[in-house]
Amino acid sequence: MKRLALIMLLAGCGPEVTGPTFPIELYVTAGLLDDISEFQLSLVTKGTSLDCVAVQKACIKDQVDATRFVKLKDAAGKDTQAVRFPIALVAGAPNTQDVSLKDVPLGKDLALIVEAVSKEATPRLAGSSCNYIKELTAGANPAVPARIEVLNPRAGCDPRH
Repeated sequence: MKRLALIMLLAGCGPEVTGPTFPIELYVTAGLLDDISEFQLSLVTKGTSLDCVAVQKACIKDQVDATRFVKLKDAAGKDTQAVRFPIALVAGAPNTQDVSLKDVPLGKDLALIVEAVSKEATPRLAGSSCNYIKELTAGANPAVPARIEVLNPRAGCDPRH
């Protein structure tokens, strides 16, 4: 199966960043790119309590209590449960896209959930990835590989928070 690789760097801009940074290596099934409008990224506490196989079959917002979402900053600096970003690939080998997050908090036992949002009139979960993160420490952290496969059939839920 052909795959496109998308490497995203989660990093704050400038010296005012107080939280850690970590890269995400996002691999997307090639056929899925034509069907999705954006990706949504969430960090959830008590990550190891999640069954990542089950998590990838439905919207994460419908599976865990809202208090378990780590507050992230969107592009406007607003606290949010999930950060959404449009697909904006830069051609290359691999294709890349940079996403900047500010003030990603330190933490242990997290799960990184990346959800692909469909282009349908009522968006649905088209695919997702779930990865355990043992710890986010100050400074640079190891890359997290996230593989998003086509969810067939698509979940009936709208993944947007």
